[in-house]
Amino acid sequence: MQKIIVPFLTLNNGNKIPQIGYGTYQCSGKELVEGIKYALQIGYTHIDSASYYKNGLDIRVPRREDIFITSKIAPYEQGYENTLKTCKKILQDLDTTYLDLLLIHWPGSSGNQPNSPNNATVRLQTYKALEQLFQEGLIKNIGVSNFLKHHLEHLLQNCKIKPVINQIEVHPLCWDQATIEFCQQQNILIEAYSPIARNDPKLIQNQKMINLSKKYNKSVAQISLRWAVQKGFIVLPKSKTPKYIKENFEIFDFQILEDDMKIIDKLNQNYHTCWDPSTVIY
Repeated sequence: MQKIIVPFLTLNNGNKIPQIGYGTYQCSGKELVEGIKYALQIGYTHIDSASYYKNGLDIRVPRREDIFITSKIAPYEQGYENTLKTCKKILQDLDTTYLDLLLIHWPGSSGNQPNSPNNATVRLQTYKALEQLFQEGLIKNIGVSNFLKHHLEHLLQNCKIKPVINQIEVHPLCWDQATIEFCQQQNILIEAYSPIARNDPKLIQNQKMINLSKKYNKSVAQISLRWAVQKGFIVLPKSKTPKYIKENFEIFDFQILEDDMKIIDKLNQNYHTCWDPSTVIY
């Protein structure tokens, strides 16, 4: 197989990140071990994980220095001391001395209602811990996940180190333009999770996507991923099947024309297949 060259994007601190990563949500045990092994074999060098996934013990990589590994602090792990403690456990589970990227997984925290101002307070405590871990060299980059514009505005007013990443649900049926534009203005890169909308029929069976699939001789999933890549996002597709792990990776050998990009853009309907962070008001 011809080697696929994966682009690297530059973070706002000068560090680099591969534009495609292997997602590990709802995957563990032998299935995950084999999935990662195959993904690395075909060229992935970026693995996205989270404490919430509880699969860190199954993530093992050769040549640690060649692989970009992300993890996340869950809502029930937020708070300054809790975050420091959680990071140590994440490192232990992954059998590594550092993380390439650590994110706050959700703008809200356990024990607080979505409309409670306490969410913002705990969020800042959690981020302060990320900054401390960054200073200690245990984390190379810090960022957030599922943050909307108002969450980011509050964080930026109170943090010392700007987040490098905001990981949010992004696919042709769901892309929050206000948040994305704000991140672009702040030089915060967007990571797209569920970039194929979890194979939701609303996307996979969308006639306009099917038409583009035929035009470019690519699957609807590949069209969706390529659209996100061309918009400058990092994509994190997830699959347990070698055929689709490989297919998701083969998106760097074609270009979607601008007129066709606009067709895909117009499919947006704020259709979430995962969580909707707009419920976290503060």
